[in-house]
Amino acid sequence: MNDYSKFLKEVEIFNKKYASIFVNCELEPLVMPFWSWQEIQNGLELRKDWEVDASLIPFYGDWHELFCLNERTGEIIALDDNREEICKWTSINNFIRCLSEKEIEYDDEPQIVNTSNSSEFMKKH
Repeated sequence: MNDYSKFLKEVEIFNKKYASIFVNCELEPLVMPFWSWQEIQNGLELRKDWEVDASLIPFYGDWHELFCLNERTGEIIALDDNREEICKWTSINNFIRCLSEKEIEYDDEPQIVNTSNSSEFMKKH
């Protein structure tokens, strides 16, 4: 971890600047904060319980979905709850280039997309 400790010790500062990240060419919100150095250290002990490979250092997520640094290759990997790879960045610099300050806005008003009446419903009324 020595080669990447500077990144991991400073990753928490991204919380002040970035609101989203490009994951597989789609802009996704960063809904949780990047972890502090102490949270990263504590997370190392939880990897086995959460079925995270020992070569991966988690630094973001809720343990269901995680961003991890591969300490062997320097790649950053996004994992889903089944520990399947969602996305991979080949380096810390590539990962940082995918971060965005853009806030993702959602349309809070529900919209009716399609409606239909059940024939059974019509018989009963």
